[in-house]
Amino acid sequence: KKNSYDVILTGRESIDYNGAQVAPMLAELLGLPCVTVATKLDIAGSEATVEREIDGGKEVLSVKTPFVLSAQKGMAEPRIPNMRGIMSARTKPLQVMELAGDARLTESVYYEQPPAKQAVKLIDPNNVEELVNLLHNEAKII
Repeated sequence: KKNSYDVILTGRESIDYNGAQVAPMLAELLGLPCVTVATKLDIAGSEATVEREIDGGKEVLSVKTPFVLSAQKGMAEPRIPNMRGIMSARTKPLQVMELAGDARLTESVYYEQPPAKQAVKLIDPNNVEELVNLLHNEAKII
């Protein structure tokens, strides 16, 4: 069935240069609520309790299904499949869905390298006059 899901799980990091945009963009496209960087998930009926780490503690949220969730380290430990699971996965059908519409919702206008950093100047700690001159004329601090 189309839209027969309770939770769509995504990772935190992706090929979007770690911008953490996959889950929020997907949620926006589907018109669903989104919870990011979750570390724990408990689902009971049509409501889920999500825990995420914040500065100095944890935040516990309650959200109704369906929703999009981006998981962070600590959500689940990966398991190594056994041989029976690997062999049975080969025979399971794989549904391929065609992409509808334009997949590019964002466009990179240009890339540029950051300006090159100036070389570090080492001066003698006893040469106060040169230090004051550099701070005044080059760094424009004093």
